Amino acid sequence: MNKEQRRIESRNKILSAAEKYFAEQGISEKDINEICRQAGLTRGAFYHHFPTKQQFLLELLNRWINKMASQLDSTQFETKDTLEILTGIIEKIQPAFEKAGKQLPIFLQLYIKSIDDPNLKKFVLESYKSFLNFFTNIIDRGVKKGSIKKVHAEDASKILFAITVGLLIQGLINPQAANWGKLAKKSIRMLFE
Repeated sequence: MNKEQRRIESRNKILSAAEKYFAEQGISEKDINEICRQAGLTRGAFYHHFPTKQQFLLELLNRWINKMASQLDSTQFETKDTLEILTGIIEKIQPAFEKAGKQLPIFLQLYIKSIDDPNLKKFVLESYKSFLNFFTNIIDRGVKKGSIKKVHAEDASKILFAITVGLLIQGLINPQAANWGKLAKKSIRMLFE
């Protein structure tokens, strides 16, 4: 194994251990020593890969977002109606959200922390813009094809983001209160039909 492969492997060990640790302890408990112990690496190795805890959290958020984004491949929906595309995305991503379990609060906590942290805010805004661009393109195509009602695509994407975050929070607070996937699909139909 070459030096670059070892570097990637070490970073992944730290990030995997952190995901597990935060899922169990929450993001407010940032015990770097315990994360390093679980990763089988030293504290020095941690700071070699992540010079600051801030950079570490940014990388952790990026990893989680990339995992979620990998569930969204719009090319396979090219031949479908826009409402089918949007509800299909929910069907595709719902198992990933269910599997994420306690990692969802970490995602939300990082978004909340970004309000007061300019470095984190910059990264969160990038992921937010990616979300908006992804859905704006789908919505814009649907408007042009006439498969959904005429809406301002970017505004509709912002509303869709608000609905997504709102449903996530409600699902975390009271998971048994509703079929959250079904409610998400209903929200999309209400917004675009």
